[in-house]
Amino acid sequence: MLMISREAIESVIATKEKLVNPEKKAGCIADIENMIEIKQSHLWRAEWPSCGGNIPGLVPQLETEIGILQETLDALKQDDNSKAASLIEDYLALLEKNYEIEHPNYL
Repeated sequence: MLMISREAIESVIATKEKLVNPEKKAGCIADIENMIEIKQSHLWRAEWPSCGGNIPGLVPQLETEIGILQETLDALKQDDNSKAASLIEDYLALLEKNYEIEHPNYL
C-alpha cells in the first residue's frame, strides 16, 4: 500500500472546506493546480526508466487521481462548486482506499 502524509490529507480537506466560500475560489484553484502538478511529477517519475520503469499499479492510480483533480478544477472554473465538492469527496475516498497515512498511531 502507498503512504501519504497526514499533512497531504489535511491539505485536501482544507481545500474542500474552502469550496463553500466563493471568496476563496482563487485559492482553491491554486491548491488543485498544485495537487495536479505534484501528481504529474509522481507520474513522470513512475514512468521514468531509471526508476524501474512502469511500476505496476502506480501509473493507473496516478492517472486516476489526476483525472479527478482535473475534473474538479474544470468544475471550479465553470462555477460548479457543488460538483467540485463532490469530486473532492471522491478524491478523498480514493486516497483513503489506496493510501495508508504515515504514522497512523499519531492521529
